Amino acid sequence: MLGPITDLLNENLTRVENLVSLYGPEKPGRRRVQDTDILRGALVLLHAGLEDYLRSLMVWKIDTYPPEVLNNYMFPNGSKRGIQKISLGELASSKGRLVDEVIRDVVKSYLDRYQSFNDLGEVKTALKQCGIAQDAVEARNFGKLHEMIARRHNIVHKADRNEVIGGQGNHGTQSLRKGTVEGYVASVKDIRDFVTDSL
Repeated sequence: MLGPITDLLNENLTRVENLVSLYGPEKPGRRRVQDTDILRGALVLLHAGLEDYLRSLMVWKIDTYPPEVLNNYMFPNGSKRGIQKISLGELASSKGRLVDEVIRDVVKSYLDRYQSFNDLGEVKTALKQCGIAQDAVEARNFGKLHEMIARRHNIVHKADRNEVIGGQGNHGTQSLRKGTVEGYVASVKDIRDFVTDSL
């Protein structure tokens, strides 16, 4: 099962690398914001690919979760809190299905709807939940992953606004270089390779 999950991540990484290549070669000086927006788009797609990869790993490893982890996931009811106690009538909607299928669908639905990864700690928690040794996970920082997640957050929530305005060389939008995004791609590949070696 790890193979198809990794294949999908690799496809998404290819899409990101394609966007970065469309940006063209690095040139001296600062490019216009409109020119670097393709790099911002690539960064957002990179983060989405990482999140999809981590959620897929978590769904794959459901069978290994102890009850206390499974208790974090609830039957969906349209809110993040979900249903902790279900009635027989609600359970009847899953009639004829294996318990394993119901558990998998509930966890997948919850993860797809509510699970995002907004910092390095959340990424590490997911890796440990998937059964990778805590010491091995905690020993890694995965390159510039923390920086990538923070930058993606600034792009999607603040249009990459530069909070430091004033003074020569400061602009309303943060600059972004091709090499920076390539470094972020390398960080996601580092996680991929770590997971492949660990699982």
